[in-house]
Amino acid sequence: MLGLKHLSIKSKLQIMLLIVSLGSIAVVSYLSLSKAQQILTERIFAQLTSVRTAEADQIESYFSTLRHQIETLSESRMVATAMQNFDRDFKQLNDKKIPPAWDRTIESYYNQEFLPRLSKHIDGKPIFETYRTTSPESRFLQYQYIAQNPNPVGKKDELLQPKDGSNYSKAHALYHPFFRNLVQRLGYEDLFLIDAETGDVIYSVKKETDFASNLYTGPYRDSNLAAVVKEVRNNPDRGAIQLVDFQFYRPSYNAPAAFMAASIFDGTRRVGILVVQLSSDVINKILTGNQQWKLQGLGETGETYIVGDDFRLRSVLRLLIEQPSAYFSGLRREGVSPETIQSIQRLNSSLLLQPIESVAAQAALQGKTGAQILPGYRGSPVLASYAPLNIRGVNWGIISEMALSEALAPINTLQQYLLLSAIIMILLVTLFAAIAAQRFVRPIDLMVQRYGNCGAGPLPDGGDVDGEEVSGLRELKFGSQDELSELAQICNGMVVQIHQKAAAIAEKEQENETLLLNILPRPVMERWRKGEKQIIDQVQQVTVIVVQIVGLERAMTQPDNQMMAEGLNELITLLDKKADKFDVERLNCFGDRYVAVCGLTKPRLDHVKRGVDFAQDGLQLIKEVNQKYSLNLNLRMGIHTGPVTAALIGQKKFCYDIWGETVSIATQLAQQAETDTLRATATVWDSVPDLFPFEPDKAIVLADRRTLPTWVLRKTGIRDLISELTWGLSFDDEDSPNRPEEERL
Repeated sequence: MLGLKHLSIKSKLQIMLLIVSLGSIAVVSYLSLSKAQQILTERIFAQLTSVRTAEADQIESYFSTLRHQIETLSESRMVATAMQNFDRDFKQLNDKKIPPAWDRTIESYYNQEFLPRLSKHIDGKPIFETYRTTSPESRFLQYQYIAQNPNPVGKKDELLQPKDGSNYSKAHALYHPFFRNLVQRLGYEDLFLIDAETGDVIYSVKKETDFASNLYTGPYRDSNLAAVVKEVRNNPDRGAIQLVDFQFYRPSYNAPAAFMAASIFDGTRRVGILVVQLSSDVINKILTGNQQWKLQGLGETGETYIVGDDFRLRSVLRLLIEQPSAYFSGLRREGVSPETIQSIQRLNSSLLLQPIESVAAQAALQGKTGAQILPGYRGSPVLASYAPLNIRGVNWGIISEMALSEALAPINTLQQYLLLSAIIMILLVTLFAAIAAQRFVRPIDLMVQRYGNCGAGPLPDGGDVDGEEVSGLRELKFGSQDELSELAQICNGMVVQIHQKAAAIAEKEQENETLLLNILPRPVMERWRKGEKQIIDQVQQVTVIVVQIVGLERAMTQPDNQMMAEGLNELITLLDKKADKFDVERLNCFGDRYVAVCGLTKPRLDHVKRGVDFAQDGLQLIKEVNQKYSLNLNLRMGIHTGPVTAALIGQKKFCYDIWGETVSIATQLAQQAETDTLRATATVWDSVPDLFPFEPDKAIVLADRRTLPTWVLRKTGIRDLISELTWGLSFDDEDSPNRPEEERL
């Protein structure tokens, strides 16, 4: 520092400019990186938590729906009657004499079909003696419905009635179609009717080797099916639904299976136990979003999975699906036993096999909810959002996570960008400091030279500097009348003009933005303003709602067109408000057609539900408008979900519109719908089957002559489904179709 006193003013000025500039660059870069990392981390945590919460709600809703279904079925009069008839006829088979040839056929089926398939999924070699049943009734039924069944494995349920002349087969022909349709429509893996006292499986839909076996003494007495039956037997209260966790289930070739069961009541008397078998397919479909992780905002490494209280998986892992070789290499690096790896390879599933003992899994199983940066199950740090699942009967935790390296990749890019910018800025500041110092010192050199030549003394002070307010700005004034004073006056005038012009430009920009937002969605407008002229997007999943206003032309012929115009304006305004409420975007409103879409510029996991909510509320608006303005308008609505193409069309006069088969189908649905009715496709109904009271409607013929099934809304439920499926069956007098439906159920 002592050497600075010997430097010239020019050098000192250059050094000061460089120090200030470098310090500013360093501070701004550090603050920018820190804030960017904080914002990015919070955003990803919010995304993970949103995905985790949405999928947890779907899983919990799925199991809650299962409970309601089983509770309803267990109290159904038809199920109780079927249970009693099957139980009676099953016990009559105890007197049957089984020919030795039948036993040989059963043994041959096990040795040639069941055991070879089972051996591919278990350790060791299974033998027939371990799985055989000994009672006459079980041998009789396994011969007729399994060994002698002409249908291949996996389709044994297609046999309606073997030609054995037994009362059991007559009952089977009567009730089996109902239970088989029930399993297919409700998505069960299998359905069982079980004698609570004896433990006999007196009926099953799929006819696997657990059919006709005894769960108290038979080969599957240690299975989780036997466990759930014992829990129901020990807790016979009405409405007590029992659930057992997933375990490997050998009758289903060692596939993971869970079971939910309840007592069957005939009045106040328990007559048996109803059990449904559940697979992990529904859970995997929900958690992976049909393996569309990127569409969920989970990037390249994000995923959601469930861990049970044994710290084993209850769902599939993304890496096993997308990169099996990398997945197994990771298991070997983590020290997972070779036996476990072989089992995962054999079953092509990590369910119940891979241990997950991460901090997030432990916290979730302890009932904690949170989001942290933690070591993941593969050892590398991840951003994890975790919570327990509220499902009675099991202790599960759900975790959504993303690799920290992927989450912070934009920060690394920003860091490199800032470093390059800093180098460029240093060079520019160095050049600027040299030029600025030269220009600043030059007048001083001239003054020194001039006064030196004139023999004058030292320069006086620079003069007084004051100021006053001019147009809201501080105007500088110098006491001396020189070039600096003139330059200050010129600058003051320029600043005032710039301020006025900037205010005018800002006002115009605000007006332009308001006009653009009336034409374009905000994301599209921002892209257009950034210079992106060719805006064409392919969106894979949106929901399109087309509203057809019926009676508009007739209303135009009325004398009071002003009243009609006001009513139409209010209808469109109310529809726009409903669209804003459900995050639905109105694309255009031309003539008697109003087109809206959900999930286009802002992706939504629940875009179908939001679209149906908007349409359902919209149907109520027409009544208000008609009553207020004495009009007679009606609405026809069509809704469909699928891919669309969206584009900005035009140059001077432009619009943002969508087209594609999804839009065409929604339009034709609206055109062919009944007035004040919402007509939907099967895709919409499949997306929200339990949220809205849809009912099948007549098919429509599209413009390309295809026939398309459709659905409309009405109140419905599981009792309507049972009534529909059992219509026409002959039961006791108590089950006569002439009785009220509530009593028959």
